[in-house]
Amino acid sequence: MPRPALRRPLLVVGLVTTALAVLVVLMGTMGSGTPAHPTADGVPAELPDHGDFTRVLDRVVQMPLVDYQALQDDRTALDAYIARLGAVSEAELAEASRAEQLAFWINAYNACMLQLVIDHYPIEAGRAGLFGGIRNRVAGYPDNSVWQIRDVFSRNHCHVAGRDRSQDEIEHDIIRPEFDEPRIHFAVNCAAVSCPVLWPMAYEAATLDEELDRAVRHLMAGHEHFRIEPGEPAVLRLNRVMDWYSGDFGGAEGLKAFFADYLPSHEAEVVLRPDTRVEFFEYDWTLNDVTR
Repeated sequence: MPRPALRRPLLVVGLVTTALAVLVVLMGTMGSGTPAHPTADGVPAELPDHGDFTRVLDRVVQMPLVDYQALQDDRTALDAYIARLGAVSEAELAEASRAEQLAFWINAYNACMLQLVIDHYPIEAGRAGLFGGIRNRVAGYPDNSVWQIRDVFSRNHCHVAGRDRSQDEIEHDIIRPEFDEPRIHFAVNCAAVSCPVLWPMAYEAATLDEELDRAVRHLMAGHEHFRIEPGEPAVLRLNRVMDWYSGDFGGAEGLKAFFADYLPSHEAEVVLRPDTRVEFFEYDWTLNDVTR
């Protein structure tokens, strides 16, 4: 999220040898998985079963909040799921369908963000180092914001698809440039109150399109994220995430056209007027933790 304008193509690793592919498959059999996909070498590749992540989310997500204490108290299933994400090779992912790859990376982002939060929970002011502390004070970030975690989005903290990765890499170097899917901005969760919500179930390839549309409609139903304000001119007021990533939608006019597709005709007409302005809510970085 901190570097929305940066786009670097993901380097695709060459195909592994047959012996290495066999080893990866054998490792994958230690956990549950989705149906295997043949690699170029004819050896079945197995992606993790995201149902394992659903069981984690169902236990701790209380939309729109998360019970981080409960997750920290019993993190075994989350850590095991991320370990299975790490055992998948980039070559195996390349053999999967586009929907399977996108579901994999969305779930990876969300799972790794949860792991990062509970690694530092309870989050308190003063943990971001000297320069991080100055930045947080100047920006006015809350004491329990994820920005109190040093290098929160740029640290290579989560082992996914064969190597350690950061939140920034997963979002900005893989998902955004490789998939060209603006609806991911309603699906990845950065553990803030103003972030589009984390759902109590993982994203699944078979139903991914419907799930992404559901995420868009859910955000539009919240007046703190989406509002059409009548007037001359009217104002379409949106979650600040849409400002940071407006380029992924085609700018202000692209945002208007995107949301118009989800609106009844009379509201879409207002939004699409040339003089309708696009403005944004202030963003609340308070940790999306349950109230205790």
